Amino acid sequence: MHRELSAIIAIPLVLWAIILAPGWVFLLLLDLVILVAADELLKMAESSGIPLQRKISLLALMSFLGAAYFNSLPAMAALLLAWALLLPVIQVFRPGSPDGSLRGVAVPLFVILSIGAAGSSLGWLKSMAPDGTTGIKVLLLFLFTIWIGDSGAYYLGKNFGRHKMAPILSPKKTWEGLVGGILTSFIGAAVFHLLFPLPFGWMPVLIIAAILSIAAPVGDLVESIFKRDTGVKDSSNLIPGHGGLLDRTDSLFFSAPWVLAYLCFAGFYSFPF
Repeated sequence: MHRELSAIIAIPLVLWAIILAPGWVFLLLLDLVILVAADELLKMAESSGIPLQRKISLLALMSFLGAAYFNSLPAMAALLLAWALLLPVIQVFRPGSPDGSLRGVAVPLFVILSIGAAGSSLGWLKSMAPDGTTGIKVLLLFLFTIWIGDSGAYYLGKNFGRHKMAPILSPKKTWEGLVGGILTSFIGAAVFHLLFPLPFGWMPVLIIAAILSIAAPVGDLVESIFKRDTGVKDSSNLIPGHGGLLDRTDSLFFSAPWVLAYLCFAGFYSFPF
């Protein structure tokens, strides 16, 4: 019940942010989600004894998101390099044992890339489109396909799953659920394209569905690795029935760069950098 109630509350807010809110409001809200999800991952790392400076790490991520907000690839690259040089210096002046210093540097940089850059790709799916309507449709197609695929995998796996896919990482995931998620991802993308046709035609829509049907569950498994490594069940208890924001966005962040790359290299999107 908590799972469905949280979805009922969240879906209208997401639709408002994407369709009705000004573009800058959507991007700021997305950055807020990125920061909260990143903070959850940093707290997970801290709980396992990794000596990172969480506030400084979030400051580094905020500076990177600021450059991403203005589509400045040179600034993003420069900031990433600057923090890669600065974070080890901060570890030098950390009191106590130097044990774990390498991990204390690696985790914040990983957060900037895996959550900051990947999460920003969600915003670029909307802002890099040739026109505003297309951007909205592509982002909604992206979210709808992942949501339908995730729901299909959950309910089909729960009722028909017999063969564990990754029993150590995610005991509840089954191969039957994965197949169900793949099938429902294609069905969801097809239904969306029928109701809200995109200017790309059927083949690109089906390719996007294929990318998402694989990338989304992989992204979920990647987060499961970190949760098992740090000994937590959920990234937080922020969302009743769903865990934390990272639990809800892991597949989105992991999938967005792949879809964005396809749209750019296929010529449907243009790089604004």
